[in-house]
Amino acid sequence: MRIFAASLGTETNTFAPIPTDRRAFMATYYPPGQHPATPTLCSAPIIAARLAVAREGHVLIEGTATWAEPAGTVGQATYEALRDEILDQLRAALPVDVILLGLHGAMVAYGYDDCEGDLIRHASAIAPDAIIGVELDLHAHLSDMMVEYADLIVAFKEFPHTDFLARAEELTALCLRAAKGEISPVGAVFDCRMIGGYMTSREPGRSFVDRIQAMGGRDGIL
Repeated sequence: MRIFAASLGTETNTFAPIPTDRRAFMATYYPPGQHPATPTLCSAPIIAARLAVAREGHVLIEGTATWAEPAGTVGQATYEALRDEILDQLRAALPVDVILLGLHGAMVAYGYDDCEGDLIRHASAIAPDAIIGVELDLHAHLSDMMVEYADLIVAFKEFPHTDFLARAEELTALCLRAAKGEISPVGAVFDCRMIGGYMTSREPGRSFVDRIQAMGGRDGIL
């Protein structure tokens, strides 16, 4: 299998008056050349893909991995440049069987209310036959466009976020199974219409996450 993996993320606060520009990404996380072996929140799919390659002998093409600290709306030119950088890398990597994207899920740029959905849609247009897997932060906005164009979406389940590498490995394994034809993922969304901040290291959050984990692999739930 040929795997392309990349990462682009920030958590946007649209009420913040100072925009996020390219300098914010460069200053926070934009490792040139080979990415560090230690995964970060959004770059974990790259590390998970490396682990899969070591075990199973796939071919991995690593694209850009970058992150900016939570701040104001991302400048349109900044987002488009980083998006297109990744898309150009994807084109150069073709053909690919799996695309892994480490995103946040709450990135907003001027002109783009749903940066993640936009990036996924463009990736799907470039490689329509590839399985697209996306890892999201637990504090993401799950949009219709994300669900439509991604084959698999796996979000962190722990808060504080201690499971980002485990979820990335889960995502990678599912994407490879889908690419082999072993599973045919179908997305389903239910809006529970509730927003709350619950630590998963203690109740009631702990039992809630444990129940979600126990449902995986049963009754058609991936």
